[in-house]
Amino acid sequence: MASASEDAKARVGRQTVDAGPLGSLPQLSHRQVQLEDRLARIAPEGRLPTTALGLEALFGPVDSSSRAEVLWRPSGLGRPGLVAQFSWPRLSTRLALGIETQIAHALADRLLGDNRPSTEGRLQLTPVEWGLLTFLIARGLSKAADRSGPLGPWDLLIDRTGPDPFDIRQLGPIVTLRWGIRVGDVDGSVRLWLPESLVALWLTTDPPPGPEPAPAKTQRFRELSSLWRAEAGIIELSRGLGTLRVGGVLPLGGSRLRGTPQSPTGPVELTTRLSSPHTRVWFSTEPVANSGGLLLSLKSGVQREPILREGLALSQPSADSNPGSVQGAGAVSPTDIPVTLTVELGRVNLPLSRLADLKPGDVVELGRHSREPVELTSGGRLVARGELVLIDTELGVRVTNIFL
Repeated sequence: MASASEDAKARVGRQTVDAGPLGSLPQLSHRQVQLEDRLARIAPEGRLPTTALGLEALFGPVDSSSRAEVLWRPSGLGRPGLVAQFSWPRLSTRLALGIETQIAHALADRLLGDNRPSTEGRLQLTPVEWGLLTFLIARGLSKAADRSGPLGPWDLLIDRTGPDPFDIRQLGPIVTLRWGIRVGDVDGSVRLWLPESLVALWLTTDPPPGPEPAPAKTQRFRELSSLWRAEAGIIELSRGLGTLRVGGVLPLGGSRLRGTPQSPTGPVELTTRLSSPHTRVWFSTEPVANSGGLLLSLKSGVQREPILREGLALSQPSADSNPGSVQGAGAVSPTDIPVTLTVELGRVNLPLSRLADLKPGDVVELGRHSREPVELTSGGRLVARGELVLIDTELGVRVTNIFL
């Protein structure tokens, strides 16, 4: 039975930290990041290199349907299938390869020209299949012995091949690499169990030349962007969207926006949803003078809060209402339901390279002309457009277009 310290090490790949406004994020060590990079260098996107391993030449089309899933713990040891256990005397360690039953059947059927019914795909392997697959693994090791890898010659020895789980005693922490595999129309997994000490030794060797240098990868991710909305306030429609009229003037609520339509002043929230659909992330900003709300100056760093979903309380028909009446006391038109509209000055796409560098005092330019209308939205969906107008000393919106 594993000790408490071993359990703690096994959970290293699943640790999370409270990253402040962006919520709980996965915590990765430098070693984990290095391993992901090495796997990506071996094959595109970290997929199992089926061509380099000779699988396709031997069995026909064998697709690696997913990139390697890296688990810093022994995962899937008890799953049925073929388990090939190896010793590596030169490095004083052991490792193992696990092939799920349905994939082992499909590989054997390819070689034997058999067409197994799908209902038999998870039955135990037959002695003929055990012998055939063991022979192929031994032959692959024999061919690899003449080659050299990042840790030197591939001078592994087969300890055993069979249904027995990989014996991880005295090996310390184990790292599991799992690839999704498709053979014909059969899907399954292949797992490689490695001692963490072996992974550490591999990561200390010089990395082989990769298909894409690290700076180019970094640059590619820096160009990813997210959409941010400049919210200047809200408009409460207590009698629903049916009260919207072209030409109607609506005062802003929940806002301290002042000034003039050509030079509004006051708080504007530049917001998006990054962590989840129920979490809002925003910067506190203020329009730059005489910019028509086109330019926003940041007043704070990034902030975060959960979005609380409130249910609608609809009136119920009274006991003495006529149940056969089309317009009963409880009949409510969708356009009569109270709704809150958000006034958006504009939107902007911020690439990660820009988002990471933003700080108070920086200016963000919205993707709209200063004379273009503002948008009234509900749940992110466009409901109406309008223009900012001055109502006494406060700003409001005159509706110019309705989209219902």
